[in-house]
Amino acid sequence: MQSLLRRAPGIFFLTAAVLAPRAQGYIDRAAWVGRHAIHLDRLDPENPLTVGNGDFAFTVDVTGLQSFGSLYHDRGVPLETRATWAWHEFPNPSGLRLQDAMKPYPFHGRTVEYAALQDSPAGEYFRENPHPIPLGEISLLYRGRPLAPADVSAVDQTLDLWTGVVTSRYLLGGEPVAVETAADPARSLLSVRLRSPLVARGDLQVRFHFPYSYQMAVKNKPPFDWSRPDRHRTELVRLGPESVQLRRTLDESAHYAADIAWHGVGEMAEAGPHDFRLAAAEGDTLALTCEFTPTDALPAASSPASVEAASARGWKDYWTRGGAVDLSASADPRAAELERRIVLSLYLMRVNYGGHFPPAESGLVHISWYGKHNSEVYFWHAAQFYEWGHVELLERGLDWYRKILPSAEAEARSQGFAGARWPKMSGPDGRTGPGTINPFIIWNEPNPIYLSELVYRARPERATLERYRGVVFGSADFLASFAFLDPASGRYVLGPPIKASSEGTEENQTRDPAFELAFWHYGLQVAQAWRQRLGLPPDPRWADVLARLMPLPQAQGRYLEIETSPHIYDRPGGRLPTSELMALGYLPQTDAVDPAVMRRTFDAINHPGPSGPRHWGSWSLGEGALTAARLGEPAAAAAIVSDSATRFRLNGLVPRPAEPLDCPAYLPVNAALLDAVGLMAGGWDGAPTGVAPGFPRDGRWSVRAEGLYPMP
Repeated sequence: MQSLLRRAPGIFFLTAAVLAPRAQGYIDRAAWVGRHAIHLDRLDPENPLTVGNGDFAFTVDVTGLQSFGSLYHDRGVPLETRATWAWHEFPNPSGLRLQDAMKPYPFHGRTVEYAALQDSPAGEYFRENPHPIPLGEISLLYRGRPLAPADVSAVDQTLDLWTGVVTSRYLLGGEPVAVETAADPARSLLSVRLRSPLVARGDLQVRFHFPYSYQMAVKNKPPFDWSRPDRHRTELVRLGPESVQLRRTLDESAHYAADIAWHGVGEMAEAGPHDFRLAAAEGDTLALTCEFTPTDALPAASSPASVEAASARGWKDYWTRGGAVDLSASADPRAAELERRIVLSLYLMRVNYGGHFPPAESGLVHISWYGKHNSEVYFWHAAQFYEWGHVELLERGLDWYRKILPSAEAEARSQGFAGARWPKMSGPDGRTGPGTINPFIIWNEPNPIYLSELVYRARPERATLERYRGVVFGSADFLASFAFLDPASGRYVLGPPIKASSEGTEENQTRDPAFELAFWHYGLQVAQAWRQRLGLPPDPRWADVLARLMPLPQAQGRYLEIETSPHIYDRPGGRLPTSELMALGYLPQTDAVDPAVMRRTFDAINHPGPSGPRHWGSWSLGEGALTAARLGEPAAAAAIVSDSATRFRLNGLVPRPAEPLDCPAYLPVNAALLDAVGLMAGGWDGAPTGVAPGFPRDGRWSVRAEGLYPMP
């Protein structure tokens, strides 16, 4: 059913109807997932495999553990052990304050301080801190030494997406080795089964090696810091016949425990500072679990068999309860690859973003942007959970906004605004990260309103309204407060200083970006609808901003990205920016956007010259496909999400095109793909009737879709 727009003076009220996902039952989920199991037959640093649950992730090489850490870091994707709850700060002996990174900027007759002094000592410190803790490297030792690539041959490794278990078979020095690796669906708990004649002879051991932290001077993909053994401690605090607990302390300020248990007769030895080795005392099998916890409290006992069984149950539940799009009957040659992208992206988003704190754009795979949450892309990461029927995973991350609401309100007050100003780049504490771009981004501010509305569409109950009303109303108060009434035009304007979503213009010379104007419009409309649902009168300030917000800028009958950059269509042969497309695509139709103007805008961007349609890279494929679908251009939408210019590796990861070596796992691409395909297959308010209204109906696409929620 569709949401209804009802006109009131100066605003729209949105009345959400009860929504239900498309009925389930006719897609063979096990077959759909199973045909995309990942198989590797060689040592490949670009294609490690990750097991995890959204709050914990463990990434392995072809040995089933992390035996080639340096090789994978240097030539591909790092091998990390991460948890959303594990964070660390370097010592601050100089007493640096965030205030020391502030710079004053003029804001329409007054001064606002922003944390813009990125290269100052305070700017560098608070960009790097806090940062995630590398929980430890778990690897194999062969005859007492680290493995060399030449030791391994005959690789046969599979990630069974249906169960979440990685099975690794290979020859080590010519002798067979088999390893099964899995993660618990709810705990930071890893299980490993290692079987080989080398185990029986004592030639194969498992090593638990703990670095201090990261070399955080590197923003993206920082290496582990093994050079400071004196800055951290690894203490053996409990030793049993089949278990050991290690307490980790970093700089006296960060603590966690590693509880290691083995099944059968084994021997744990401390080989040096932060270096422990486990060997089997008899038999050819070493079965172990390792659980990381924020305290020394003993966790519940587990076995590899119980972890594998729990993993299988958790993944079956994920795959069967959520949405599915089966393209296997399609004749279009792009369909098989698109379905692979869909399934692998669904797996990766569950592993990396299904937890209680939204991580950085590389998820839990590796560190990027100092490991901090980048809130402007949070819609890309989280909206797909709603579309694909996993609203509970959206709510896990959205709850973090409820927790940091007081600090967001304090940030707004400190700048002279009302409501809550959300941090652009931060750790779990919600403290803003300094930067030359971070403080001036504004398209993050309406995101919590949009995401709260998606939760309400799935759960249209007063309890939902009460749970997120502080987030929605705090966001809306800031939107209205930040918009400035320009006396010359009698219109509310955005900026300066701001950075548009493309980040390519100077903050003091940027005003009225099209997408941000449309998002302000939509955010305030939704917030007014929440007041109506709660029995409250419309907020008069919000209504005034809605009534007099500056129209989206245009030139030559097409939308501009930014009002202060009016000549983008005069650039000969240049690639046009794309963020203006999000005003209709990412966002639903509102009275702020003229579909005819947006169609001309899309045509200009998608066909920039005689060479034909543009190639869509990174998460712009989501921008383009969402807009194409809403404009009634399903062939263009299908072409964009299938664009071969964006390379999805065997494991589903996509490097960031501008920095492929420094950000080899850029998950906004996976999320944007799911956002676009979810809308194309699940529909939207006002979409054409029938299954998959955003896919072509040309006889080449056969789309079976179920369990999807329609978008606004």
